[in-house]
Amino acid sequence: MGLRPSGLPLRTGRPCIITRETRYKITMRIYLLRHGQTDWNAIPRFQGHTDTELNEVGLAQAQSLADALRGEALTAIYSSPLKRAFVTAGAVAQHHALEIQPRPGLMEMHHGQLEGMETAELRRRYGDVLDRWYTGDVTTPVPGGESMQQLQDRAWAVAQEVMERHAEDTVALVSHNLTILTIVCKVLEMPLANFRRMRLDTASISVIETVQDRVVLSRLNDISHDEKRNSRARA
Repeated sequence: MGLRPSGLPLRTGRPCIITRETRYKITMRIYLLRHGQTDWNAIPRFQGHTDTELNEVGLAQAQSLADALRGEALTAIYSSPLKRAFVTAGAVAQHHALEIQPRPGLMEMHHGQLEGMETAELRRRYGDVLDRWYTGDVTTPVPGGESMQQLQDRAWAVAQEVMERHAEDTVALVSHNLTILTIVCKVLEMPLANFRRMRLDTASISVIETVQDRVVLSRLNDISHDEKRNSRARA
């Protein structure tokens, strides 16, 4: 038996398969929820710590997300304090009589001087930064901002806190694209540079659970609750 960074004992050497027979042994469930859409998501522009608000689509997505979790026995809701996440968390909280607990560690990566830019402008002005980004540099901070490694360190600190406080509970963390992906990489023991191989839609649901004595990823980027997006996909 070894201790993983979360402080939870994990077995190594064989895969953990969640079956009908083992599901009853789940002791903790954490919903990792990405916020609803903003105008900058739709363009898209780099948002980072810029405090953008949900647009009309995003508000509807947040409500759809809240409806999907209405029947879950949530005991706590943690959120990034940025409006786009906090309002999404508020939609979820309305069904559970819970106060939202803000955690700055769940904020999106600080993009510094890149915030507000579209990719074309970023390529013109900061081509070297974009090149490092695409080649997997996770340790060099962006100009005026932070690195992916710094982001993972603060996000994982929140995840650890939640795991320790809610070892037998079901809780929700409402956060942002890159922030959630760094947590997923940590749970899967993947190199952080592999975050680019995963995708998270706005208002998506991802889930990590403890099954027996291991932390596992059981859902990633689930938007099955969003009938509007699903109907467009089927068209």
